[in-house]
Amino acid sequence: MLAHFPVALRRTLRIGLLTLHLAWGVTVTGLAFPWLDPVRRDRFIMVWSRRLLRVLGVQAKFAPAPSLPGGALLVCNHVSWLDIHLIYAAQRVHFVSKAEVRSWPVAGWLAQKSGTLFIERGRRADTARINTEMRDLMQDGAWVAVFPEGTTSDGRGLRRFMPSLLQPAVHLNCPVVPAALHYRTLAGEYSAAPAYIDDISMWQSLMQIVSEPGLVAELQFGEPIRPNGHRRELAAQAEAATARLLGVRPADTAPQIPADPPA
Repeated sequence: MLAHFPVALRRTLRIGLLTLHLAWGVTVTGLAFPWLDPVRRDRFIMVWSRRLLRVLGVQAKFAPAPSLPGGALLVCNHVSWLDIHLIYAAQRVHFVSKAEVRSWPVAGWLAQKSGTLFIERGRRADTARINTEMRDLMQDGAWVAVFPEGTTSDGRGLRRFMPSLLQPAVHLNCPVVPAALHYRTLAGEYSAAPAYIDDISMWQSLMQIVSEPGLVAELQFGEPIRPNGHRRELAAQAEAATARLLGVRPADTAPQIPADPPA
């Protein structure tokens, strides 16, 4: 609707709508969540994320996630903080995120209330703690989502999947669901606007997104993979499956780019 508005006006209107949307989310999460059953909380998280994408001018396109009888581990390429809400819009999951996110104003608090697991990436012992929490959730039938690249990219390639957070799936023989996301312009061209890279701030990233006439976010799910061996083998299988969905070569066969600090 705002695609043909002048950029400054489009930005102002979207930021205003975003402020109202955040206020709604904080109010419901703070006042109603303690009284809602898990099913209703999950439904609110999915609906809120879908509306957030619309507020920001993002058209979400996705097919239903695979129907599984129990818990699962979702693995996906990582481009932007928008990825989280695109996945939430399609499937209720518990994300594993870097601990710094918890200190973000508003967003960190909402992430914590939505069941995000926070990991101190610099502490090796914290991986064991997170793996235990992931295992408990999946054992209870929940989906957990991780970004195994460990950092964001511009969305045009794929980095090597790190295997450490795939251990709970191996331990439980729990299915791993590969997924891939793309961001495009309204004309169907590649868009770098959502890419949260190169040390840009959250505010700069938001400004890039709301300044666009609009974006199309596409999420694809692959066939679930059953662990059958070591977590490194599982990471390689999941990476290859995600690469096929993206239409790129797996990192193991592509020229390697020096890794950025984990996101």
